[in-house]
Amino acid sequence: VEVKMNKVSRDIFDAEMRRFGRLRNRNILAPLAYHYRREEKLFVTEYMPKGSLLYVLHGDRGSSHAELNWPTRLKIVKGIARGLTFLYTEFASGDLPHGNLKSSNILLTDNYEPLLSDFAFHPLINPTYAAQTMFAYKTPDYMVYQHVSQKTDVYCLGIIILEIITGKFPSQYHSNGKGGTDVVQWVFTAISERREAELIDPELAGNETDSINQMLQLVQIGAACTESNPEQRLNMKEAIRRIEELQV
Repeated sequence: VEVKMNKVSRDIFDAEMRRFGRLRNRNILAPLAYHYRREEKLFVTEYMPKGSLLYVLHGDRGSSHAELNWPTRLKIVKGIARGLTFLYTEFASGDLPHGNLKSSNILLTDNYEPLLSDFAFHPLINPTYAAQTMFAYKTPDYMVYQHVSQKTDVYCLGIIILEIITGKFPSQYHSNGKGGTDVVQWVFTAISERREAELIDPELAGNETDSINQMLQLVQIGAACTESNPEQRLNMKEAIRRIEELQV
């Protein structure tokens, strides 16, 4: 992975890469090696044959996609939450402990354990490049309020939750908002009209009533994470607590 860190000295880059390399958590993909040159900085991570959550949800119509039943999707959501719990402990003082949380940056092991990647670069990346490429800068926090914070990571988590439960590709991932589904508007409209059941991916609709109720609770968590006003949004600790309470 190439990282645009044009203003970062070798000493700072070395120190941060070593810090990242020491991270140990089952839901974090830490770098194995890195390379520094003034004009380019690279880091290497373990290869994940299943690829990203984005690919398995939207690009793969083979066996991996077929295995995305409710228990597997809930496992993925809980794994993401546990990875974020770890990051929010390790980088507690940062404005954006992750900063680029989206389904293309969540890789899956062979047994669908999610691994968070591309995290904690916000203090290091060239600000212009960060604004162009990091998902945090495509949220209402930056687009409306010109500010990013830990609540921005919460919004990004909410998008992933809604993406997983609806099976829809979020238009929020496109810089121009064109293509895909505006999952936030769709979800809030359906909730206001009491049509929440329509939000659940049809591939999950055949589950038992108890499971459907858990899915609907996950929809509510996703909605509470994607409130456009950061002040009305869940904080990360509360979002993770609610996720952990869900059962298959």
